Amino acid sequence: MKSRRKKAGAVALGLLMLAVCGTSSAERVDMTLDEGIQMALERNYTIEESVADLDSAYWGLREARRNGGPKVSWNSTANRVGGKAYGMWQHDGLYGNLFSMSMPIYSGGKIEHNIEAAEMGLSGAELDLERTKQNIRNTVSSDYYNILKCRSQVGVYQESVNNLQAHLDDVNAKLRAGVVAQKDVLSSEVSLAEEKQQLVNAINDLNVAVATFNNDVGLPTEAETHAKEELSYEPYDITLPECDEYARLHRPDLFQKQFNLRQKKAEMEAAKSGMRPKLDASVNRNIGGSSPFKTDSDTSDSWSAGVTLNWDIWDSGITAAQVNKKKAAVHRAEAELKDKQNIVKLDVRTAYLNMRAAEENIGTMKEALAKAQEDYRIEVVRYNAGVGTNLEVMDAQDKLVSAKADFINALFNYNTSKASLDYAMGVPVDLDVSPYRQSIENSEKKGE
Repeated sequence: MKSRRKKAGAVALGLLMLAVCGTSSAERVDMTLDEGIQMALERNYTIEESVADLDSAYWGLREARRNGGPKVSWNSTANRVGGKAYGMWQHDGLYGNLFSMSMPIYSGGKIEHNIEAAEMGLSGAELDLERTKQNIRNTVSSDYYNILKCRSQVGVYQESVNNLQAHLDDVNAKLRAGVVAQKDVLSSEVSLAEEKQQLVNAINDLNVAVATFNNDVGLPTEAETHAKEELSYEPYDITLPECDEYARLHRPDLFQKQFNLRQKKAEMEAAKSGMRPKLDASVNRNIGGSSPFKTDSDTSDSWSAGVTLNWDIWDSGITAAQVNKKKAAVHRAEAELKDKQNIVKLDVRTAYLNMRAAEENIGTMKEALAKAQEDYRIEVVRYNAGVGTNLEVMDAQDKLVSAKADFINALFNYNTSKASLDYAMGVPVDLDVSPYRQSIENSEKKGE
């Protein structure tokens, strides 16, 4: 079922991208939040960088594993010879070929621990890629909600301009009838001009928000992207302890720090191999003659097979220094892990509290907005009836605009905080972190 949804999403994204590529930048592109996120995951350069890091880690592991296998080499020489040493040699040229195969039997643990370190590095790169995708999702979500907020604010100021223009027309009519003074017209004109300025600024904020969103999802910045959705409130029924526990079990960057610690420990053990002997097996075949690959030189015709033991008994403390250097890296990795654990808790708590505060503000500002709308209606009626003042109408209008803006901001803060909470908890995009968590738990049980 999940694969079907992914396929359907991929088809929808393909159609959307085809539509985007097939239209000019001046034409409007309608997009949902999910479509924007999927497009960003396909096109964002930051993800490409993480993919390249993952590819590098993969080949690093391949390299570490191949270091434990056999190596075959060929060395060929060609010399012009002469002198008493070659008096019995009836040729002026001597060619030689040496074929060798060697393989480490015991490396003091260097190969094994380098492989382990590379495996930890690969796991860390996979987790880092997932965290990068989560960051992109959070960024695009924030961009999208910002478009919705700015668009709503444009609507608020446009409505306010319309209301003030209608009010100014009424004031001018009353002035011509001799009912009001000239100052009412002037104050109404000033309020209208100020509100038009706010409208211009709101439109500019919307254009900037769209350009920012386009850049993050991989569209031309000048594309006229239209968000299909609206700011809304959807309850998030989960407690703070549940969020903390979920983050502890799912944050990829938390596990990445744990794998980084294991990697540094493996690198330290690999460095200790310099204190141990090394045993290699080798097979050699040597031929020589008067021409390439000819074997008419008896002194050059030989073969050997055996083992070589090498042990650096004293290296002036080089190995000890390398081990201590790696030990310092382990201590740093331990500190980074503890710091990350605290950061995860702080991230979750901050996002959760911000979300709950915004949620409370939504209810408060919804009531305030209803009262501001009623107050404005009453003041307009009173003014038209000749029992209210122009100043009271302007004041009610300002409060109405402020209440609408506060309500929009509360919705915006709630949705962005909810997206930030998902990011803080490590809600997955593609990768299931359960196998990585299980690997760490198994390692801890073994005391590694």
